[in-house]
Amino acid sequence: MGGMKLVVVESPSKAKKIRELLGAEYRVAASMGHVRDLPVKGGLAVAFTDGKVVPTYEPLEKSSRAVAELVDLAKRADEVLLATDPDREGEAIAWHVTRLLGERRYRRVVFHAVTKAEVQKAVASPRDLDMNLVDAQQARRVLDRVVGWLVSPTLRRVGKEAKSAGRVQSVALRLVAEREAEIARFKTVDYFLLSARLERAGTPPPFTARLIAWKGQPLAQRLSDAAVAEKTVAWCRRQAWLVSACERRDGARNPPPPFTTATVQQAASVGLRLDPGSTMKLLQALFEDGKITYHRTDSTALAPEAVAQARKLIARDFPPEYLPAAPVVHAAKAVNAQEAHEAIRPTAPESGPDALGSGELGRLYRLLWQRFIASQMAPGRDQITTLDAACAPGAWKDASGKAVPMGVFQAKGKVTLFDGWRRLAGEDATEEAKPAKGAKGEESEEEDGSAELPLLNVGDPLELRDLEAKKRTTKPPPRYTQASLIKKLEHDGIGRPSTYAAILRTVLARAYVEEKKRKLHATPLGRSVTVFLVRNFTGNFVDLDFTRRMEEELDRVARGEADWQKVVTEASFAVLKLAKKAGLWGNPLEPSPASGPAVRPKTPS
Repeated sequence: MGGMKLVVVESPSKAKKIRELLGAEYRVAASMGHVRDLPVKGGLAVAFTDGKVVPTYEPLEKSSRAVAELVDLAKRADEVLLATDPDREGEAIAWHVTRLLGERRYRRVVFHAVTKAEVQKAVASPRDLDMNLVDAQQARRVLDRVVGWLVSPTLRRVGKEAKSAGRVQSVALRLVAEREAEIARFKTVDYFLLSARLERAGTPPPFTARLIAWKGQPLAQRLSDAAVAEKTVAWCRRQAWLVSACERRDGARNPPPPFTTATVQQAASVGLRLDPGSTMKLLQALFEDGKITYHRTDSTALAPEAVAQARKLIARDFPPEYLPAAPVVHAAKAVNAQEAHEAIRPTAPESGPDALGSGELGRLYRLLWQRFIASQMAPGRDQITTLDAACAPGAWKDASGKAVPMGVFQAKGKVTLFDGWRRLAGEDATEEAKPAKGAKGEESEEEDGSAELPLLNVGDPLELRDLEAKKRTTKPPPRYTQASLIKKLEHDGIGRPSTYAAILRTVLARAYVEEKKRKLHATPLGRSVTVFLVRNFTGNFVDLDFTRRMEEELDRVARGEADWQKVVTEASFAVLKLAKKAGLWGNPLEPSPASGPAVRPKTPS
């Protein structure tokens, strides 16, 4: 079997696909995911000694047969190519594989799509392992272990059902629990909105306008007294009405960017009712089958050849005006966009959106396909109209003595002039997790803005068809959904998009959070755990700002700008100090005199 080259990937399905793409001189084998990790039982498995962080990794039982096969194949191979996923996690898996296969020359190959062109290009230009990426992953794994190991025992003061705390999961839990507390504290208040149905004689259609100003002043507070509201309605019914302002402007609706890991999880949750864990599994299957580019990415960029493919399909399937004169460039949404170089996109979009059928996999693929093509289509154009109706014009004098209407009612409308990308992806394609309407707990008072308003001029008289005081009740802020919590975590730079599914799965499994009708509710246990953590660990991992800064430090490690040993050591001992105050016994980060020197790794680290 002379001249054999061994290619190591994570999964059998990925191995099968790559085997089809490479020649007979390549042997492709799977590691079955991670091959080493910190042990589940038996202690912290991280020693801090001689100014160094020394994690103790152990081979994983689930990968033992796969590793044995890899060891045998590596002995007979002329070259070992590590083709794990193109991110920190994949880099770390590749490095752990080398620790178990023994001393020899290893080369790393990276591709962002399992296609013949991409795989062959990567194999032809291998590189060395990127230890900056490996160290960033080690830092994250060790920090997560240290925080869990130091903080979880202190939760015994909360109760035996409080199982664990985590570096990022605790922040997610805090967001849900604090929203629960906001809702519990919220006091509802009744108020009244004045809504007028108006029409210009001979100029249909009639339209609805709402009171926005009274006696020359913006209506900062809605009418809270029913009697005052009814009295105001009765007075306004007897007054003259006319158009006091009418503004029309054209507004552009730019196409949404192609999907990133975070936005596709949100869109699949809202549009397909898929939980983030299921979405990630389906994306993994699509990637390994060569259908999409790598799915763990913060980037909204597209390769030039991908843009060319999209533009070709738009030119083929749509009228000329739907193809912009130049390619659309989308600004990065993430501050430190990393991992894969592209957004998630189909590798062969010419096959169409329905190439994979109507099952879950096919529906997710269709969502990706539509978003990719729409991202390169022409903007939509709308005519937006704002119309002010004066009630009792000139009946009030403002502070300067100027005569103004007693009341100003406003209507807003929108007419689509050109649908653009919305012809394909739909009006709501940009709203992965729709924000709650209104502010400060109040129900939105805006019209939906979709009605067509008549073409009127300032001074045109208006006829009042109806006027009523609509009773409304303030509402508390909405509970998070899985989609809106992911949106919040991404916006605040908490965790990595590839970890969101695991974060949600953990807080649900620990019974800290429960899901009811797709809303996340903090349980009494979750609220108690949050209160304890905030009381004892404020200024550390339970704070959004602290966790955001830690993510930035891990990004610096990945770029080779920070030492992972220093980052982990400083963060670990800061947590230890607080954990001891919270009730932790002993000092797990340093060896006790009875135990002797720090335990060294069982396998090379």
